[in-house]
Amino acid sequence: MYHQITLVTWAFAPEWLTVEEASRLSGYSVNTIAWLAREGAIDIADGTELLIEKESLREFQESLLEIA
Repeated sequence: MYHQITLVTWAFAPEWLTVEEASRLSGYSVNTIAWLAREGAIDIADGTELLIEKESLREFQESLLEIA
């Protein structure tokens, strides 16, 4: 199912996202989000559950726009 992502969606998303939430918000697959986290391209929380920092995900996407 397709969900339109807007700036409001980003604004109201939690600061720390599950892999699934980060996938929905960014449009990347769950596997890509996990890979980006493992490679250090996006920041993750310390602990047992893989949580993605929303700001880090946004910065990663913006950096791709700068080099495109």
